[in-house]
Amino acid sequence: MKETDGRVSRKYLFAGLGLLLVVGIWLALSFGPAGDSFTSSFRLLMEPLFFGDTIHAEMVSESYARIFWYIRFPRVLMALFTGAALAVSGGAFQSVFRNPMADPYVLGISSGASLGAAIAIVMGVAGGIGIPLAAFCGALGTAFLVFQLGLKRAVFNQNVLLLTGIAISMMLTALISLLLVLNSDKVESIVFWMMGGFNAVSWSQLRIVAPVVILGVLALFFYSRELNLLTVGNDTAHSLGVRIKTTITVVLIITSLMVAVVVAYSGAIGFIGLIVPHVMRFLSGPDNKYVIPGSALMGGILLIVADTLARNVIPPAELPVGCITALFGAPFFLVLLMRKQGV
Repeated sequence: MKETDGRVSRKYLFAGLGLLLVVGIWLALSFGPAGDSFTSSFRLLMEPLFFGDTIHAEMVSESYARIFWYIRFPRVLMALFTGAALAVSGGAFQSVFRNPMADPYVLGISSGASLGAAIAIVMGVAGGIGIPLAAFCGALGTAFLVFQLGLKRAVFNQNVLLLTGIAISMMLTALISLLLVLNSDKVESIVFWMMGGFNAVSWSQLRIVAPVVILGVLALFFYSRELNLLTVGNDTAHSLGVRIKTTITVVLIITSLMVAVVVAYSGAIGFIGLIVPHVMRFLSGPDNKYVIPGSALMGGILLIVADTLARNVIPPAELPVGCITALFGAPFFLVLLMRKQGV
């Protein structure tokens, strides 16, 4: 795909996304109930390079520095990695299933994580890694079940796998609803987790999430050619040397692992994986060699912005991040649909 076909020049597109990411991180680190200071945030960011250890005493209070490094910074980075994982997984799912409506939760991974977290909350698990671990196990367990039911067939068909995931997702959602009815005193905690958020993020969590997401994005980038061929059709992909079932299995394992890890710590956040790949294809063309890294950048930017809004719209209260992404994502996606249909 040439850059002269009316789309944005790719080098300028990626330069712009990189600049937006840097500015978005700086703004997100500067806004918060504990105080808003662009200069203080900039000085703290530049401290390792220029200022040394005297900055805390001379320019920035120790309390603000601690909030910056131990609360805001890991939270912003978690939003970045979560947005990247969801967006890249969404792009991969849409290529694998040749379905523009596919997103990271199409196989029920989000519902599985939500059910695991809901069970942990109902059982009285609080703090530590209990709820994230339960969510992670629920997500991977659901993915394994879908793979067993959808992939173990003599004649492989993506539509069968897709419908299997949808059916299991609906069943798990029903179980979550049953838990909510039977445990009315836990409703608020379960619902808030299901709508996503980064209010309890720590550096130790990032040490788990960051390597998984980075390696996952790189692996999917490595499979960009196969994903491109899958969008054309199984017959064409097979004739050009793609091992259909093996490729799809590997891609789904990578995406499931990424989504399971980020959902375990951030909760269920919708629309990022659905919308971002569409926007990137519109801007850069359909080649996944550009869609995958571009979606990682754009997904991270959008979720950083959404999290910044979530914690600053009605301070000191905090909105679920999933609520922000749904409020802005749903109308945006409707506009995309209407434009595609020529309405």
